Amino acid sequence: MKNNLIKILIALCLLLLFITCVSGPKIVELENKGTVMGTPTPAWLRLYLQRGISALNALPEYNGKYCIIGEETGVNRQFVVAWADNASAQSRIGALVRTNIASRYEAAVNAQATGNYEQQINNVLNAIVNVSFSGAQREADWWSLRRRYDPDNKENFTDEYTAWVLYTIPKAEMNRQIALAMQTSVSRDSALYDVTIALARDILLQGYDENEKQTTAVIQRTAADNYNPPGSITANAIEKIDLVDEYAVGREVAANILSRHRLYEAPPAFTAYLNQILMALVINSPYPSSFNGYVAAVLDSDDVNAFATPGGHIFVTRGLIGAAKTEDALAAVLAHELAHIQLRHGMRAIQSNRDAEDWVRQFMFPGAGIITERINAGFSHSQEFDADITAISLLAAAGYNPQGLIDMLLELEKINYSQSGVRVGFNATHPSASSRLVNARVAISRYTPQTDNSARRQRRFDAAGR
Repeated sequence: MKNNLIKILIALCLLLLFITCVSGPKIVELENKGTVMGTPTPAWLRLYLQRGISALNALPEYNGKYCIIGEETGVNRQFVVAWADNASAQSRIGALVRTNIASRYEAAVNAQATGNYEQQINNVLNAIVNVSFSGAQREADWWSLRRRYDPDNKENFTDEYTAWVLYTIPKAEMNRQIALAMQTSVSRDSALYDVTIALARDILLQGYDENEKQTTAVIQRTAADNYNPPGSITANAIEKIDLVDEYAVGREVAANILSRHRLYEAPPAFTAYLNQILMALVINSPYPSSFNGYVAAVLDSDDVNAFATPGGHIFVTRGLIGAAKTEDALAAVLAHELAHIQLRHGMRAIQSNRDAEDWVRQFMFPGAGIITERINAGFSHSQEFDADITAISLLAAAGYNPQGLIDMLLELEKINYSQSGVRVGFNATHPSASSRLVNARVAISRYTPQTDNSARRQRRFDAAGR
């Protein structure tokens, strides 16, 4: 008996040692939405994170309502917060409901019907997703920056932002809208009609199973795919590149661009004017220094396009300059390209699965070709959206009206397609103007309107002699 007890104690010690060794990464919160004002994490979020969505639904203040949480995680705060600001109650609730109803359909069809009804079920689910869900309210939102690190090697860490949005909607109203959508999306002669009506009646009478909701309420999309978190190969390698080397490769990229596009012999006064706008943006930016300074030049092309290389070269076509109707709009174009440089998007086009040294070798030798191809093909949509958000901050810091970016995007929307219906120039390598407009308007809403002194800038713009 004594020997058995000793064996059990040894086994427990080994188990505790094993658990300690495999406990995994540690997580610590670095900051959150309330850090500056000293506001604590709200009770609704603490309860949700500790006990799930069903605990929120059980609170007296949400009696008779469904609570729904939208969640987004990524390494770029502006992107994550922009998502939270622009999150749609309809899309979040629709995604939740689709998952919930699909599982119920599967069980009901398996029990009561035979045959392949996939298309008919999809029709019903699509009808449910398109419900307006009137009565939905955005109750609150929050964001947090957390560091996930290896306790045995604290230099190995990843910082991630997470944003949460809490919505509520009256149960009776939501159930009624879902049931109506279901009843009207299936024809009476369909074998699914009886099953659908039964499900709709069940929803009207009973609502949702809270256990089902707990597993499907969080609609999460990761925004980190196109970024390089601290500690990654690319992030570590970029830190090793000095300004001289970055400029050298950027100059080679610029030469590659000029081998495909001819420089326009713009009036010297206009070229100087263009660079004065760029300098105003640079001086007020977070990174005003570069090895050989920033410079803008005009390409002799009717295409509506622009390019930026590492180190500080910006090329804008005659076509894009012609699309700008104000100095603020022209400054927005330059700010967008400057953002690509300062966010080092060109350098991030180089990838390695080996180590930082391998990344540096690629950067120093074939890197210019890789970056040129990425610039010509277009950066990722996330990077383009991020460049727009950063451009807005650059415009505001320099005293320009961030609305200039909206004006420019509206012009791009007008010339979105060639006469043959094919996307061309800037629109062929960037997200659609309409999607960029949504992203930009969310970002601009965070800035306090400035004194309107655009008339003076407009006179300067008109006199520039393009």
